[in-house]
Amino acid sequence: MRTLKHIYVVPRWGGSPADDWYPWLKRELETASADDSCDYKVHLLEMPAWDIPVIERAVDYLAEVLPVEKLNQDVYLVGHSVGCLAILHYLAQVSAQYSAAPPQIGGVVCVAGWFSVDSPWQEVLNWMHAPIDYEAARRLIPETKLVVLLSDDDPYTSEYQENEQLWVERLHSQVQILPGRQHFSSQLDSDVLYAIRDLAGAVPDSIYQ
Repeated sequence: MRTLKHIYVVPRWGGSPADDWYPWLKRELETASADDSCDYKVHLLEMPAWDIPVIERAVDYLAEVLPVEKLNQDVYLVGHSVGCLAILHYLAQVSAQYSAAPPQIGGVVCVAGWFSVDSPWQEVLNWMHAPIDYEAARRLIPETKLVVLLSDDDPYTSEYQENEQLWVERLHSQVQILPGRQHFSSQLDSDVLYAIRDLAGAVPDSIYQ
């Protein structure tokens, strides 16, 4: 029996399921089921009040969509920009419920994830300054299954090398720096697609050739 992989996408600041590469990703993954060793069901999340995201509302919504009993190794989380931080806050909260080993998910892909931005306004500062228990969040993610995609010309985070270092130090992430991608806001992005398929263990050998 083929495994069904659930992919949950948390959009960027102000983003909706209709924006950027999200609809394309859903179509491509569901089409890729014909070639991969698994099937995909993609959930493009409509985050609450996402024009001015609030951490508590984001975490509560993710806990509603993904209660702990649904978490398993066939669940993958994909965050874009502030969506990456929302995922980390949510995972840390889940982890805090377990004194022993929490459930393991399949993996996480963070796209244009940041810990600071060049010219933050107050709502961004709220996210930058909010503490995250990184160790707790990391407990739910298998060792090599946290992939971060950054760009060398992101207009919001010019110090991408520092950002890369923080992802590695805080969460032991596998970071890729991609040239000329700005904030990954195009209508398609093959690197995001391949990263998810790779995490799912379903990428045909020929895909990188």
